[in-house]
Amino acid sequence: MSIVEVLRAHVRERLRPWGIGNGSRVLCAVSGGVDSVVLLELLFELSSELGFLLAVAHADHGLRGRASEEDAEFVRQLAGERGLSVMLERLPVREYARTHRCSLQVAARTLRYEFLQRSARSFGATHVALAHTLDDNAETVLLNLLRGSGLEGLAGIPPCRELFPGCWLIRPLLSVRKEQLYAYARTRGIPWRDDASNRDRRFRRNRLRWDVLPRLEELVPAAITNIARCSSLLRQALEGIEQLLRPLLQQAALPGGGFFFADSSWDALPPFFRLELLRLGLRQLGVPYGPPAEHALRALDLRNAPTGKRLVLTQGMLLVREHAGLSLLPPAPPLPSLTLEPRGRHRVGPWMLEFEPVECAAVRFGDDPTTEVLDAERLPPLLQWRPPQPGDRFHPLGMPKEIKLGDFLTNQRLPFWRRRLLTVLADGQRVLWVCGVRLSDTVKLTPQTRRCLRLRLLFVGYSAQPEHGSRTD
Repeated sequence: MSIVEVLRAHVRERLRPWGIGNGSRVLCAVSGGVDSVVLLELLFELSSELGFLLAVAHADHGLRGRASEEDAEFVRQLAGERGLSVMLERLPVREYARTHRCSLQVAARTLRYEFLQRSARSFGATHVALAHTLDDNAETVLLNLLRGSGLEGLAGIPPCRELFPGCWLIRPLLSVRKEQLYAYARTRGIPWRDDASNRDRRFRRNRLRWDVLPRLEELVPAAITNIARCSSLLRQALEGIEQLLRPLLQQAALPGGGFFFADSSWDALPPFFRLELLRLGLRQLGVPYGPPAEHALRALDLRNAPTGKRLVLTQGMLLVREHAGLSLLPPAPPLPSLTLEPRGRHRVGPWMLEFEPVECAAVRFGDDPTTEVLDAERLPPLLQWRPPQPGDRFHPLGMPKEIKLGDFLTNQRLPFWRRRLLTVLADGQRVLWVCGVRLSDTVKLTPQTRRCLRLRLLFVGYSAQPEHGSRTD
């Protein structure tokens, strides 16, 4: 078989298990280099045979001046010649690196994946195809080994992973040598763009690519293939560990997003499994990569830190030492404030608050702190529903006097994951209900109560919530 037939058969074989066929929509990421150009050509040839719709995405990192612009124009023409729609975007890599104090490589990778997510959603993609090769995988494994990476890093580049629900990131060329792609392109007369920065020895990956790997292949001719085989075995081990840990992660899920790992379950795991549980949690929260090695070690040390100690992980994720465990939390927007009348339904942040008049004779008290009944005549005509503020005062139900709200919350030992979503119903700085926690003694039912009002707090999530607080009835 010719190299053309070999690679076409190889990619066809890879696509079928991923469910690519009639009705699929594949977005091919094309940089202009030989790898992505060959992948595009192979997918284009197979699209009519397998019945999927194909489009092109190109991220212009803006790091090489005129050459970057020429790459974008080359990809535009490549897609146009094949009648394919193309999505191009210039990414603010340098600005991102300065703002987030990270390397250009980290900034480019982060922005590139965000761009691919946006483009895939816009196109309605079921799959996003990347052109990583066997050589890329060997470089990645060795770089991760030199960084002291964990199992995920040594498992190399995954052939397939979920980009977002309903869309998968796939790498059909991951077991193909780069030299085969050059041979295919030359045989078919396909042009490509050479990125001069790929030979810049200032970058560690390039030194590994051009100086180290050739020496390894002189020593062991099958070195790159052997590295790939080893990474494949480690990936199988990683998938097995994830299968064991996934039930623990489900048990630890929090209603507001994030996870709470109780000390008892955390301590029962070997240290390596704790880090894998943390990495799996980060992935569920949308972070495609595990924490850097130094963060991983600090995460383990956090178990013995004082309550309230926090560690900022990748992409603003927080790991917090709680009273009896660790919370892994995504960034949360600040909660707004809302002035309301005590009737109907209202929303603030991820919460909905319902007011409902009830017959006093029919009132039955339960143990659910998200539902309370109070004396409607002891409420002012307007209330503030908001986060707690300095200076707030509160008379907890059943206690003899008013105290500082902060003292009450400290005594309650509410974990950080609850406190950051906490709201109060207040009259000025007089708190009438710490929502979902405790009612004020000043609005409780008494034998003299004539009108009863039921309050119900519901968690509805941010996705169903307008930007500001609002009334919904």
